[in-house]
Amino acid sequence: MPVAHHPHTLGDGLVPLINKLQDIFSQAGVDALGGELELPQIAVVGSQSSGKSSVLEALVGRDFLPRGPDICTRRPLVLQLVHTPYHPGSTHHAPAPSEWGEFLHLPGQVFTDFEAIREEIEAETTRGVGSNKGVSEKQIRLKICSPHVLTMTLVDLPGITRVPVGDQPVDIEKQIRTMILSYIKRDSCLILAVTPGNSDLANSDALTLSRLVDPEGKRTIGVITKLDIMDRGTDAMAYLRGEVVPLKLGYVGVVNRCQQDIAQRRSIREARQSELEFFRHHPSYGEVAQHCGTEALGWTVSRILGEHISELLPALTDKIVARRNEAQRELASLGDGRPDDPAQQAAMVLEKLHGYAARFTKAVAGKNEDLNTTALEGGARIHYVLQDIFVKGLESLDPTRAMSEEDIRTAIQNSAGTKAVLLLPEEPFEMLVKQAIRKMTEPCQKCARLVHDELTRIARQLIHSLDLQRYPRLAQSVEDATKDFLNEGLVPAESMIASLVECQLAHINTSHPEFVGGSKALRLAQVEVATRRGGAVLDGETNENDVKSPGGTSRKVLGEKTNSVLSDSDVEKKKPTASSLYSHDDGVVTLREPPGKLQASQPKTDEEMLQVFVTRILLGSYFSISRGILTDTVPKAVMHFLVNSVQRGLQQHLIQSLYHPNVVNSLLTEHPETEAKRQSAKAKYAALSSAASAIGGMPSELASAGAGRR
Repeated sequence: MPVAHHPHTLGDGLVPLINKLQDIFSQAGVDALGGELELPQIAVVGSQSSGKSSVLEALVGRDFLPRGPDICTRRPLVLQLVHTPYHPGSTHHAPAPSEWGEFLHLPGQVFTDFEAIREEIEAETTRGVGSNKGVSEKQIRLKICSPHVLTMTLVDLPGITRVPVGDQPVDIEKQIRTMILSYIKRDSCLILAVTPGNSDLANSDALTLSRLVDPEGKRTIGVITKLDIMDRGTDAMAYLRGEVVPLKLGYVGVVNRCQQDIAQRRSIREARQSELEFFRHHPSYGEVAQHCGTEALGWTVSRILGEHISELLPALTDKIVARRNEAQRELASLGDGRPDDPAQQAAMVLEKLHGYAARFTKAVAGKNEDLNTTALEGGARIHYVLQDIFVKGLESLDPTRAMSEEDIRTAIQNSAGTKAVLLLPEEPFEMLVKQAIRKMTEPCQKCARLVHDELTRIARQLIHSLDLQRYPRLAQSVEDATKDFLNEGLVPAESMIASLVECQLAHINTSHPEFVGGSKALRLAQVEVATRRGGAVLDGETNENDVKSPGGTSRKVLGEKTNSVLSDSDVEKKKPTASSLYSHDDGVVTLREPPGKLQASQPKTDEEMLQVFVTRILLGSYFSISRGILTDTVPKAVMHFLVNSVQRGLQQHLIQSLYHPNVVNSLLTEHPETEAKRQSAKAKYAALSSAASAIGGMPSELASAGAGRR
């Protein structure tokens, strides 16, 4: 049995460090972090009745594990063995114990009675799993300090079972195998595979699982138990030599107490002596006796674990530092939360309102620090709405294109009423041009609404990108206040646009320098009439077929055959026949009532055609002028009342709407998930900082031993 004074091993310095890291993560409530970092450990794996519990008790030198015919280990037991060749201290009333245990869930409570340790393991198991025979992944952490143990950490996992008994779940085997694999699949975990010597090693449950994750046997230590009850004439030398299932770390044979020894309370010290005698005098195990037995197993496990930790320590240190930096960034992104001081709360709200308004102005002006290269955003989208959608859309509108010559002829006759139509009809021109101008009202108003929607989009994106989402009430209030501000700008913008259109309707300025004019329109119309009739065109008149629009583009206003004068036969077909309007009977003419719907007749004389062509030319020319004015003034109105007002007054509006002493506190109410995330990030950061400090405080010779194995 190991004694208080034993040679110093690498594990004596490194295993307590890993134990401390495990305790830090467990106490901080971030046990999962220990799994993510893959702390080095040894998992004890074996089937029920393989002698797994007896091996652990032999290493400790005490009876402390639950026993029984059914499954006893139902939660992973993290067993931290700490060699203490000294007393932890003494009091005035009693000397300090030489052996004791401590549970992590009962900090500060020392157990010197190992029977009480067994009872607490059973009680904590029941508290976590219940009284049935089910299993749980929640760990129980037990530290045992004794001068009779070697420093190491073992994880006792539930024994592998195949058939559920009692009230065990029907998938108990799958649950246990899944739990075991969750530990041993990590490369940082060594596997202590326990197999009875009187069973077939090739079909060992423990080795079968270990080979799934460690097929080359690089991190598996084999333990052969029950060598003393093998069939007479047989031995386990082939197992111990690694001839059946080779393992790089080898095998260790042990002899545990039998059930009768346990029932008769035979001490482990006596069992150790019997084990020593067994290997010393057994004819088959003489050559491996020094490598067998519980004491040899303890030294082997402690040495291998120390070397394993030393090899993984540098990478583990890097992981801890990297995770700590991640936790620090996460904590910074979550902020400090709502301050308790009302003055600080008011200052925080004011700062956030100012920051939001400044970011809004930058987004509209295109001054964002994170320039998007994949899509238009912010002010660029507003420019796209104004120029590519509104201006180009309005320029594509030509109301004369949808008017046939018959429509124009009808308008001319309706405007004349009972009078005859003169050569240059002024009234139908004004009526038709006003109709055309009114058609631009809706797209002009739609332009303002589209820009308003883009500004609302910017507001929504900013609220999501900034940390305002941490405060749901503040975020919603800022969004609502911004919408109110933009709506206040939309009303005068729409009113101004309506006035701009009304101004175009209020006065038809035929003296505009770009307007084609009556005389020129007449000449152009005469050219068209001559062309239609197939006559000759006078010199100097053939180049006046195109009318320049205000934008400088040429637009064909005449000569399109789609609206040309119909042939005489077509005219005769469309207009009422003489027999339908009147009839002759015995030299007397009888007049009939006109039909319900009358249409103007197609122009037949040159004068009638001139009236149609002149009206069309004047209409197209003046509409082009009004369209150019609106494409220039409407975007200016939108910019003034909607876009530029953001820079002028958004911040002040937000302060006036939200910066009130009686609402500041409620505005900073966080979402419950945010507070939970902050507390989790704080715990994680504190645990990782403590872990980094623990590694930093490691003796230099141990640190160099780990670095030397990189």
